[in-house]
Amino acid sequence: MSAAAILDLGKIPSKVNPELQSERNCSSLTPYISEITAIVDGGRNNTEKRRQIERILFKDPLFRDCAIDSVYKPREELYARGVERSVRLFALKEEYNWTDEEFGIAVYVINHQYSLGLHTVMFIPALERLSTEQQKAKWLHLARNYQIIGTYAQTELGHGTNLQGLETIATYDATTEEFILNTPTVTSIKWWPGALGKSVNYAIILATLIIDGKKHGMHPFLTPLRSTEDHKPLPGVKVGDIGPKLTFNTVDNGYLILNNVRIPRENMLMKNAQVSREGHFTSRGPSKANYSAMILVRVTIVNWCSVILSNSSTITVRYSAVRRQSTLDSSSEKESKILDYQTQQYKVFPSLATAYALFFVSKTLKNRYLKTYAEIMKGNFKNLPEIHCQSAGMKAMSAEMTVELLEISRQACGGHGYLAASALGDVVASAKALVTVEGENTVLYLQVARYLMKRFAAAVSGERLSGSTEYLCMDPIKYTCPINSPGDCMNVSLLCQVYRFRAYRMISKAARMLQRDIEGGKKQHEAMNDNLVQLVRAARAHLLY
Repeated sequence: MSAAAILDLGKIPSKVNPELQSERNCSSLTPYISEITAIVDGGRNNTEKRRQIERILFKDPLFRDCAIDSVYKPREELYARGVERSVRLFALKEEYNWTDEEFGIAVYVINHQYSLGLHTVMFIPALERLSTEQQKAKWLHLARNYQIIGTYAQTELGHGTNLQGLETIATYDATTEEFILNTPTVTSIKWWPGALGKSVNYAIILATLIIDGKKHGMHPFLTPLRSTEDHKPLPGVKVGDIGPKLTFNTVDNGYLILNNVRIPRENMLMKNAQVSREGHFTSRGPSKANYSAMILVRVTIVNWCSVILSNSSTITVRYSAVRRQSTLDSSSEKESKILDYQTQQYKVFPSLATAYALFFVSKTLKNRYLKTYAEIMKGNFKNLPEIHCQSAGMKAMSAEMTVELLEISRQACGGHGYLAASALGDVVASAKALVTVEGENTVLYLQVARYLMKRFAAAVSGERLSGSTEYLCMDPIKYTCPINSPGDCMNVSLLCQVYRFRAYRMISKAARMLQRDIEGGKKQHEAMNDNLVQLVRAARAHLLY
């Protein structure tokens, strides 16, 4: 079917399919739809805000045709339309005086089909979290008013999740009070940052700080890349597009090569560490505080997974309610809805349930992040390792579950699910990026496992734990399985007890295996490598609990 034919479908009078309406009429949840909608939107006022924003956006073909564009337009046109949407969104935000929250609703409504998302998702949050008050005063209003457009450049061609292995360097020159940025090897080329290929003129670059030949860890540097006059790359900067991707081709992911690029000393974002004019380095708090923007994105990804599953579940459930195939009752002349088959329910309902589960998990995780961030702003870094563990682990688990369930949803729609017009194929392919973006899942599970091993060792030594690992202080001998009847499996409190004990057993097993191998003469890194599978299993068990 051509794009023109698809567009013609919009001329069909809008009405609810009778098969779908009959399902809604029979549902016990139908009387509570307005309450459920308010919960999902975050309150009735937010529901009205969303509907107002939808009315504004869908009057404009630029936004109304987002889904069709992603299916039928070539990459170059997708990017151009994405930039056009970005500019229009920014203008609408100013015209209607949208808050950041309302702008986020607009982005959600158009399903992130715009090109400059990294500017609002990472660049501005990083400036907010990593800058001193003086730096905020200088740079934030420029970013918020789109006088500069930026991205966040962390990942390199040779290194992603292993941040300590990043090779980009920033060498301080005290004679000129400047940092000299270089990507000295092929593997140090910045690779993947969104909007870097063609769009942005600034980037927050993560690089190893070097002063008088001594390394001082990873730090963020606000670096101009392109002229604000003619958008041409500045001296020493080579920048471009990395090419087509499976999906997300509205975004120009790019590469960056730096050759003796000089920036003023003040362009090092110095909230957590400072370099004086003379070249004296001082730090405030742990180095992981510089990754607060990355942690926020991982928290956000959990919400994205919920939204993606919500969209796919809506398509799959509605399709299952109107599609008829064969008969359950041989005496009936009418074919049965595929939603009535138990096998179809086993495919469809877990995805729908997980969408709701991840929605509530994302809300809880976001609140914990905001609480920890507020503590960090006051100089209290106590809970930073905990939120780092939770955000890394839940990002990995939610992405893993989402990718698996999306493919099942696509299959549940039969041949029609394979058609691009169903939108499921694009959703499935897009979600696959979440497995690797902001940390490859296996590596993130292992970060969780290392944290758990430290906390388990602390519990064994008699320390009283708090937070998500408090249960590691339990006495396993006192545990008895609380499930005594099939009905007990519907009791969430009892199930939590089971999952808690399961997590404890798997974590303690991993700890014992590591201790056994080390006591048997293996070096620590050898023991770790020989038990990685068990460590990942332990991390998953903890996260499920």
